[in-house]
Amino acid sequence: MTVFSFRGHAGRRAGLLFLVVILSLASCSPYIGYALVNWSVPEMDLVAGDIVPVYIQSNISRVYVIGTGEGGKNRAEVPLWQLTLYKSKSAARAASRLQADYRFTYASVKIDGLPVRAAPDNTARQVYRLRQGEKIKIVRKGEGSPVIAGNAPLEGDWFEVMTDDGTKGWCFSYNLALFDERERDSGLDTLVDAGPDELLQSLLSRPWYPDAYRTMIAESRVDITRINPAWGFFPGRDTGVARIENEEGVISFPYTTVSRGDSGVYRFEGSSLTVQVRRRDLIMVQYTDKNGMPQAVFYSSLDTGPDELIRIENERRSAVIDRIRDAGPSFASGNYGLLRILDDGQFLWSGYQLLSPSVIPAAAGGSGTIETRLFLANNLADLYDGALSFRFENTTRWITFLYALDERGLRLENVSDTFIRDSVIQSRNLNPTVIFFTPETSGLGGM
Repeated sequence: MTVFSFRGHAGRRAGLLFLVVILSLASCSPYIGYALVNWSVPEMDLVAGDIVPVYIQSNISRVYVIGTGEGGKNRAEVPLWQLTLYKSKSAARAASRLQADYRFTYASVKIDGLPVRAAPDNTARQVYRLRQGEKIKIVRKGEGSPVIAGNAPLEGDWFEVMTDDGTKGWCFSYNLALFDERERDSGLDTLVDAGPDELLQSLLSRPWYPDAYRTMIAESRVDITRINPAWGFFPGRDTGVARIENEEGVISFPYTTVSRGDSGVYRFEGSSLTVQVRRRDLIMVQYTDKNGMPQAVFYSSLDTGPDELIRIENERRSAVIDRIRDAGPSFASGNYGLLRILDDGQFLWSGYQLLSPSVIPAAAGGSGTIETRLFLANNLADLYDGALSFRFENTTRWITFLYALDERGLRLENVSDTFIRDSVIQSRNLNPTVIFFTPETSGLGGM
């Protein structure tokens, strides 16, 4: 065994220097780790899924200094979000294999305001709102909860995605146009006649929805049974195939180019489709259907997409039920029994025999679902707060009442289906049954 001995001040300095050299040699490595490329960097000839050595991480400049070229000898700076650092090359390779199926897959966002969520569930916390036309990276496909529009699930899948600032989350694919970065072309350059045309750019760059949606928003009567995010006119800017989707199905219009005529009319050459721009947010689409009949349909662009409209309306309806429940939740009538509003959109109603079968069907049961699914005509809006619809457990029929709520209690007035049109109550019954409920703790009341 060799023994090193250092004596005196000089010896101690020499010993310290020796230890520093030994420790430096033991830990010497030019890299701090290896990084997985999250988003392709074309100028460095890097694509998502590549593995690169990392020399330095600068949290001040928010960049990694990486090695590029043969043997990683060339150095370059890449934003932190664009890479994921691992301690070893094997760990980076393992992460790359998990994302291999979608290595070259990106997506273009079809609508403004599309949410990115913390989990693959439409009720999960929103972490980001996407812009129309924004490009995002598809990381992987996951399993998640179905997305329901109206009464039917939307077609699509949940994908983990990354935005161009590094935000990660989950997005449902219905309003995404997925593409392979190795194959995508700029479709607009070949489909549109040469020369700038801002009106045409606006027409082609957004989805268009039935004009009835815009009317619903303007009148504050959003009928979610008549809204489906799948319905609309979609110009097919990147595909060369425009399509119309409605309750009857899908009509496709392959076209070669778009030419402009008079009065803001655009012809989708190679098809029967023409579009007249009436306003920046309103178009008239004309085409010949499969029976040879000419059709003309109005579509609008929306600041708030159909998915968001449905979500906002459902929240509004839930808030109405919550407000009524908070005033009770139990309401009593001397003649018409005890009504209890539960916290899950359900109700219990006992002692309503005087209303059966004239208002409530016989043997309807004592519980069911309560909703605010209908709207009031203008002539009723000053007299009532709204309408409550009850569907008892043993019947499929909705029983509708106008309602008014104040500090004294809850007043209900039945309405026949005869006076309901397009989800709007047009007028009162000629001889309505009026019920007055008081909060249970206040005693009983009735009419």
